Amino acid sequence: MFRSRLIHLAICFVLATPGLILTQSEPIPDSSGSEMKSRGTPDKSAWWFYIDYRLHKNGRFWNTITNNGILGNVYGSEDDDIYRKAPDYFFPRYSGIRHGFRTGIWLGGVVNNDTLVSISLDVDYQSQWSLHRCEFWPDFYPYGYIRDKSPGYGALLEPSSRDLLVYEAVYTDTFTREWFVPYDPYDMRYHKPLNVEITQTSYSWSSKYAGDFLIVDYKIHNLSPNWIYDAFFGLYHVGGVHYISEPPYPQLDDLEGYIDSVTHEFEHLGREAMNISWTCDKDGHPYGGRWALVPTRNCLGIAPLHLPRDAEVRNFNWWIYDSYLGDWGPRQQGSLDDPFRPFPDGLGVPHGDKNKYYLMSHPEIDYSGYEAAVDHRYDGWLEPPEYAEELARGHHPHYVTSYGPFDLVPYGVEHVTVVYAVGENVHASPTGYRDYFDPYDPKPFLEYLDFDDLIDNIRWAKRIYDNPGVDTDNDGDSGKYFFMYDTLTGDSQQVYYEGDGLPDYRGAGPPPPPQLRLTTENGRIIVRWNGRETENYFDNFTFLRDFEGYRIYLARSQDENDISLLTSYDLDNYSRFKWNKSRRVYESRVAPFTLEQLRSMYGEWFEPLEYTRLAPYYAEDGVYYFTKVDYNQSDLSSRTDIHKLYPEATLDTNDVDAEGRMRYYEYEYIIDNLLPTVPYYVCVTAFDYGYPAKGLESLESSPAANMHEAFAVDHDTASIANGRLNVYCFPNPYCVADDYADNGFENRFTDLATDRARSIYFANLPSECTISIYSLDGDLVKRMHHDEPSGSGMVAVARFDLISRNTQAVVSGLYYWVVESEYGSQIGKLVIIK
Repeated sequence: MFRSRLIHLAICFVLATPGLILTQSEPIPDSSGSEMKSRGTPDKSAWWFYIDYRLHKNGRFWNTITNNGILGNVYGSEDDDIYRKAPDYFFPRYSGIRHGFRTGIWLGGVVNNDTLVSISLDVDYQSQWSLHRCEFWPDFYPYGYIRDKSPGYGALLEPSSRDLLVYEAVYTDTFTREWFVPYDPYDMRYHKPLNVEITQTSYSWSSKYAGDFLIVDYKIHNLSPNWIYDAFFGLYHVGGVHYISEPPYPQLDDLEGYIDSVTHEFEHLGREAMNISWTCDKDGHPYGGRWALVPTRNCLGIAPLHLPRDAEVRNFNWWIYDSYLGDWGPRQQGSLDDPFRPFPDGLGVPHGDKNKYYLMSHPEIDYSGYEAAVDHRYDGWLEPPEYAEELARGHHPHYVTSYGPFDLVPYGVEHVTVVYAVGENVHASPTGYRDYFDPYDPKPFLEYLDFDDLIDNIRWAKRIYDNPGVDTDNDGDSGKYFFMYDTLTGDSQQVYYEGDGLPDYRGAGPPPPPQLRLTTENGRIIVRWNGRETENYFDNFTFLRDFEGYRIYLARSQDENDISLLTSYDLDNYSRFKWNKSRRVYESRVAPFTLEQLRSMYGEWFEPLEYTRLAPYYAEDGVYYFTKVDYNQSDLSSRTDIHKLYPEATLDTNDVDAEGRMRYYEYEYIIDNLLPTVPYYVCVTAFDYGYPAKGLESLESSPAANMHEAFAVDHDTASIANGRLNVYCFPNPYCVADDYADNGFENRFTDLATDRARSIYFANLPSECTISIYSLDGDLVKRMHHDEPSGSGMVAVARFDLISRNTQAVVSGLYYWVVESEYGSQIGKLVIIK
């Protein structure tokens, strides 16, 4: 599908380009004189035989990835779903608003005293000659094609419908003399490889809170016996934020900048490193004092999530490169210790390996494009060009953001992981640029730009990549934390704000479900739990205590399709939606409020549900309407519903029961009118209220997380303790002709073979005993050890699956059983009729 279109594109390119010579790869000698084979060289030396692409479009942020290290639609690929070209950093979804053109890899280092750089996209990619100037290539078809590594891949869901989409591509820089890796006129040599392989794994999510970014991990593998010293990894980005159908054509009036650090979410921790390289439209595209029909108010940011241990240098270098404005970029003045290095054609574009490596490795973070007209010579920079004011009013951004140095040992591996994220509404007002921007004093305008959403998205990407408080490798380290006094419980709360440095790629989760304690009676199951841990759970993603309520489910099997909701409890609280004038929408960006909180803010008789979207509440600080969070089913006094086991208990931590559990958090729910001879599955889930600021919806724990099997039978503990066992089994006789499976008593929602799903149950057992089943000849058929803790729904019941100890189905006949325990023993009979 993809290959056929690329073949067509390649044929057109070849026909239109005279003088192309197809050459075969030559072996690559290493320092020892031995030869390393050129990886993946087919008989037909044609670039289209290598290229593959995939689309990340399950979230709101759409992009194209290729299997040679390029993000963005550099090859004019198509999107079969919408019959148009595949996306370049589109956001949101089908909007056609581009937030960048393409991004390529630059990897440089020193090998045997030679400075080498391998690239997937060169600085002059626009020219036809260098459209395919790429030094990273995959294996030939079909071995080098992108692999779908998404969880559950192979299911019927289309990629755009999956919650998590994961693609893996592998490519190397070991191609040297193919025509699509041409001679470099600046280095005056053919490509000389580092001999590395990169495994590129890209991740996107459909969830609202994670749908605005793409995480890409680059696994760098040194294929050679040589050290690669002082390596730097760079991303060359060609930026631009515009509507692709903007008449008469999209304006390239964009700018770039860098956010080194911001105030930490927890202010006492100081500054939080961000290292964000960003691009945005100069003004958001206003029209006549209002936003245009399709405004371009957002920005794109690229930031590292993980770097090699020794990579302490972060660089950001931008330039302009066109026929009208020329070749220029900010450059620092030289010194005796750090001489200035001229580039071949100007101050901006780094042609050739050595200039690329210099740009990546020379410590320099350029000022933003908005500041291009400001004279920075007193801060050690070269003077701005004559056309600096025109630059400051928008241009076509090119930049490299780079990280290093680090060494790659022979055959060693290092990872670089980055996030590509969109930040919404960096331009807050359609008149902001007109009112605040002065090219010679841009500071007020830079302070007006709102990067909060971009920073928020990158923070969420960090948490998803490396979950705070999660010990990924089980070495006892769950990340960085501090202790915070908890005014609610009086305890000291441990707050994790960073993970353990290892990738998790796991999103936000619900509060942990409570541990259940079940007591059974004839036709009844009594469910109890303590909610202290659940209700005081501190979410390391949202940094909130976001518990909302409980739900109780009952099922006849463990299959999710068999589960029924019995009842629920949730807090009496309300979501508040505020009118955003600039976006002209209602937004909920704060945690829910209790009725008491709202009345303290708006008056003691305030009724939030009286104010709706059509009839909002007008307050001094804004316009609001209110909705219930869940059902506000918060009554805990009814004995027929979820209720407090000790309604008189207080939050005093010394008010505990005999087991040391705080009585205030003890709950009970009684399930009545149950059949005593069939198994039930009971579970209690916990759910939160989500995170409105990021569109994170309410999350609920899985019913399977604490599902407990139980029989609604009496457990005569008093008689057992006195040595009077009264064990019985059912069904007895067991008759195959009664067709238990078809009547729903066996094999519910499973695909077990019939003979492997049969069940006879022993009831009224001691909590710990041994059950032995014998034939009439005295042969042992099966021996089962029953050991259930107090609070288990199966403390008095055990299942015999009619499979012998030799893993064979038992035959028809009369059997006798023996139950032995510390309280005595009992003998009984059972009949099986097949």
